[in-house]
Amino acid sequence: MQKIVKPGDVFVTRHQYALTNLFLPGFWPHSAMYIGTEAEREEVGINIPKPLLVKWQGDICTFEALKDGVLLRTLENTLSVDGFVILRPTISQNGINKAIERILDHEGKKYNFDFDFFRSDRLVCTELSYRAFDEIEHIKIQLKERAGRPTLSAEDLCDLAIETDMFNAIAIFGVDNVARVITDQQDVRKLLIASYK
Repeated sequence: MQKIVKPGDVFVTRHQYALTNLFLPGFWPHSAMYIGTEAEREEVGINIPKPLLVKWQGDICTFEALKDGVLLRTLENTLSVDGFVILRPTISQNGINKAIERILDHEGKKYNFDFDFFRSDRLVCTELSYRAFDEIEHIKIQLKERAGRPTLSAEDLCDLAIETDMFNAIAIFGVDNVARVITDQQDVRKLLIASYK
């Protein structure tokens, strides 16, 4: 995967037998962001606060909100799943850098079990992508009302790749007996649509 992903890519993932599948809508319930390796960060010029330099090194290259909090993680940790799709935002490198730089302000916060997008002291997984990309260049992410509150599901992110020009679905794995990573964008799109539409 390290050869396919680029900083700013969004992982939408599924654990086949996770209990959270019972409470979260759809086939694709979770998301995370690929923020890049140290070398990628330096190559594209992502500016981060000095305290994060200690945390963002070695194998660290993803950013994810899980029950233990909003933390920098390894690709191996993030992709220890049964299926995933990779979504790539269709914005400039400057836009990608801005998205990553502003989302890193949330590192170390707690997980938002209330799924409240109007508080920023705690975040849910999809809120990372929302707070990173919304209002950067042509990306305008609309929240959808669920259970009486505006939210963004992982499948809403997939919809942005299928129905808009804000993201492209560039790779998929673990659906319809796909046991290898598929990168042909037409095949990725077809498999993604078939997985939850």
